[in-house]
Amino acid sequence: MKMILERQMITTRTRETRIVDPDLFDDTAGYEDEANVKLAEGLTPDETKQATVLYNLFNELWGLCLVTGEPGAGKDLFGNYLSFTLKRYFPWKRVLRDEKPRRLYGEYAGLFNDSVLAEELARMRSMTKGMEISQRGKVLEKAADDWVTDKGQVLLKNSVLYLTEFWRYCYKRNPGDPMNKTMGGIHKEKRHLDCLILGTTQQVEDLDRFTCLPWVDWKVICTRASAKVNKTGFVFWVQRVKYDKRLQVLLSIGRPFPIPIDAGKPRSYLGDGRIIIRKPKYIPETEEERIVLEVLLAGADRYDELVDYIETYGDMRESEILATLKELAFVKRKRTVSYPCYFGLFNSKSVPQIKTALRSLKE
Repeated sequence: MKMILERQMITTRTRETRIVDPDLFDDTAGYEDEANVKLAEGLTPDETKQATVLYNLFNELWGLCLVTGEPGAGKDLFGNYLSFTLKRYFPWKRVLRDEKPRRLYGEYAGLFNDSVLAEELARMRSMTKGMEISQRGKVLEKAADDWVTDKGQVLLKNSVLYLTEFWRYCYKRNPGDPMNKTMGGIHKEKRHLDCLILGTTQQVEDLDRFTCLPWVDWKVICTRASAKVNKTGFVFWVQRVKYDKRLQVLLSIGRPFPIPIDAGKPRSYLGDGRIIIRKPKYIPETEEERIVLEVLLAGADRYDELVDYIETYGDMRESEILATLKELAFVKRKRTVSYPCYFGLFNSKSVPQIKTALRSLKE
């Protein structure tokens, strides 16, 4: 009996000695420890609420989101709006893009495209030289997975990856392309990378049914508001989806969540937030234009200041002030003022050319 007790004591001491070594265990925070949303400092209550909604809507900011719509429906607008908003609300999220934005967009982590990955993609191609087609796919897929779990971890960890013309990266008619395989590896590791991927495309059917579609979490349908209601208005419908391999379609889950955006409204948090008069000698065509321009010349060059002053001392509503500003900014023959808005984040072709029946007094 005494020998048995001694053996148990030795075994217990051995076990205790083994678990002392810290290198054998992972003590970093896990998914279950991420209880609170980490937000940027200085946000207003409304901004905090919006940030929390986006955080929960996009599954704690990781997953694959397709952005779809007809030409001019605002696909690039949504990608730039969301990536900018996320880096503003969640500064710990790094933004990577495949196209350069305008300076108004501000700082971002860098570019991610064929040119940046040229060396890695060339290395993957060289590995498959002389191989039969049946072997190439497996070799490329393993090389892509190895890159994602090694160098890709450094590049993509905790990021928002925004890619325009997404079909170029996951084109179904080019399944053997190294970039296609690389994106497949990224999609599989999206949770471990904490990466939210935004890809714009007109046709979901163009995307690879092996490397892309099975990993899609959301589909955003971009729509434009009626020109009679708001010529710079857009509504983006965020729909949760799941890929059905048998039917080869994305099935909707639940109701879509609408995100309305007025892309032509001045935003004080973009750039310096100032409204600038480009043509000081412009002759106002309406009483509303005269009032707005006079207040701007008096020094109220921020949107909130302009609205507060006119609503306090005049008889124009904010909707009328905003409509007048848009006329002065977007009517091609006027272009009297300029101000920071979401259209200015990128090289936009969605900016409306507002037409008017009135002719300038100069003409």
